[in-house]
Amino acid sequence: MVAIRRIWDSFWFTGYSGEGLGLLRFCFGIGLFFFNLSQIWSLFLIDITGEPYYYIKPVWYFDLLGFTHNVPIFDYLAIAALLAATVSMAVGYRTRLSIVIVMVLILYLRGVRDSLLGGHHHRYLVPFEILFFLALSRCGDVYSVDARRKRASGVAIAPVEEWEASWAIVAMQLYTASFYFWSFIAKIRLTGLHWFTDPRRIQELLLARSLIWGATEAGEPVFNPLPYWISQQETLCLVLGLSALVMEAGFPLILVIRRPIARFIFLCGVAVFHVANFLFAYVGFLLFPITFLIFFDLEDVRRRLVKKPGGRTRTRTADLLL
Repeated sequence: MVAIRRIWDSFWFTGYSGEGLGLLRFCFGIGLFFFNLSQIWSLFLIDITGEPYYYIKPVWYFDLLGFTHNVPIFDYLAIAALLAATVSMAVGYRTRLSIVIVMVLILYLRGVRDSLLGGHHHRYLVPFEILFFLALSRCGDVYSVDARRKRASGVAIAPVEEWEASWAIVAMQLYTASFYFWSFIAKIRLTGLHWFTDPRRIQELLLARSLIWGATEAGEPVFNPLPYWISQQETLCLVLGLSALVMEAGFPLILVIRRPIARFIFLCGVAVFHVANFLFAYVGFLLFPITFLIFFDLEDVRRRLVKKPGGRTRTRTADLLL
């Protein structure tokens, strides 16, 4: 039991510092700003002066809350507030409140988008959970406007202990790993290994995506030759399917990989997978790799970057943000 407890405590409560948690909030906030834009760009197509209209198929929480119609001006106000709150969270100004506002506005704007398009997109699941754990943590006590204001007013801030920073980051890592692994389980449950080993499934997807942009005004199809060419390469399609199998089934292994360079190489491969999916099949996970920041000790990265040629490391970090 002592050995089990030691392993448990080592897994959850060691490995990360308060400075690393603060840098994670800052860097993730910057990435989230652009990620938000990539997810809500379609809402800019709504006429801001247009009339309110009813949702044909509202998402479940809109249905639960009684949101039956859309008011265009509210969408634009929510977009502006979301981007402002994301910047506020990144710099650490009223950090916890900013994170909560971002979470609420993501739910609203995601609900508007999915209610209009009639689909259920999962691209916000991992970023939303990262925000949830950041809100529960002390990420606003380091490298933030809040911390600087407290120091200026003479308020003492207790150092963020290693366990306080580590549990939040490890919880983010665990959820992200489960996101990929449960994607693998869902595919196995629905179609078995055929989802990965039958190249015809990927070929059909690529053929459909090669014509996803519809037709011109003259009625000619808008054809994308790249996914069409790949769909004709049966061996390549098989390799792509098996790559997805290895990535999703093996993603939890990153939780036990301690060497940063090994994690970096693995996550670069996953990032290439997402970029390829975007280019070939228009799957909108292009900026999803911003979530991979949680797998690194960013304070250690910062120290390495600011290390002086003589081997000494700068100790002043208070001016990182301001």
